[in-house]
Amino acid sequence: MSITIKDVAAAAKVSTATVSHVLNGTRFVSRETKDRVLTTIKEMGYVPSVSASGLRSRKSKRIGLLVPSISSIFSVDILDAVEQVLKENGYQVVLGCSHEKLEIEKEQIDNFNFQQIDGLLMFPAPGDHSYLEHMSRQYPIVFIDRMADNCQRDMFLGNNEQATYMVISQMIEEGHRNIGVINGTEGVSALEERVQGYRRALEDHGIPFESEFVRKGNSTKQGGYEAAEYFVQDKRVTAILSLSPTMTVGCLTFLTRCGARIPEEIALVSYGDSEWAEITNPPLTTMRHPLFDMGQMAARKLLERMEESDRQEEERNIAPYRTVRLPMELIRRKSY
Repeated sequence: MSITIKDVAAAAKVSTATVSHVLNGTRFVSRETKDRVLTTIKEMGYVPSVSASGLRSRKSKRIGLLVPSISSIFSVDILDAVEQVLKENGYQVVLGCSHEKLEIEKEQIDNFNFQQIDGLLMFPAPGDHSYLEHMSRQYPIVFIDRMADNCQRDMFLGNNEQATYMVISQMIEEGHRNIGVINGTEGVSALEERVQGYRRALEDHGIPFESEFVRKGNSTKQGGYEAAEYFVQDKRVTAILSLSPTMTVGCLTFLTRCGARIPEEIALVSYGDSEWAEITNPPLTTMRHPLFDMGQMAARKLLERMEESDRQEEERNIAPYRTVRLPMELIRRKSY
């Protein structure tokens, strides 16, 4: 006899509604309860049913979207782009957040699998992704914005190294030799590429690399604040490049509080452009990241891979994976 949601609820000592909320992400469930429900589901081998239309087509019409942070402007832009493409094609987006931690990412993908997603769009967290090759359920996956260690899939990325090389070279040529970089979470390929571009620009202009000029902001507002504080106290840095909008908020907060004159005393450029960059004081110079285009292209590629998988279910002849690099653009305002 097949396992039902009532059986899972009884074994986990929760209501059937709680099990449903865990599977569908429709309401907050405490971490302890959620873990107990998921463990019970795995132990009992419960497989949720899909809708009647899904049963006929063997599809749930759900696509997983895994982002680093749900609250960031970055994630909102990507969700908007992805949802437009998928909604036009009759798919529903199921959203998850990794908080840049591999173990949380794995939990979120387990949740997606219980919901029987047909495909996955994801920003890989730092760490080994070989586990994706060994999941019991296999479906097309497309990576957005960064690469995944030990796992090859289609990827849509920015031209991180070249874009950083360009902006740092321009800063140097306009007189800045001591340029600080606010770096983010360790192991994120996009950030590593940007630091490589920074180092290459210094080398090509005959400027020694100084490790203390690259500060880890851990992709948080507090991290950006502390990095800016370090650069101001150091007194040598005349320009800052922040590698994420969240860290830029912290950086601007400190520079405003300490009364630093931007750009006269210290220039500032941030990765990630948005409407709020136009209303800061002074308006913020940014590297425009083509997030919307990246999200739509990734969603279309995923749909293409899903169709390809359906056509070639027996033959399993899969076209080679592609890596697409999208150019970034310097939006010059008043902070640099």
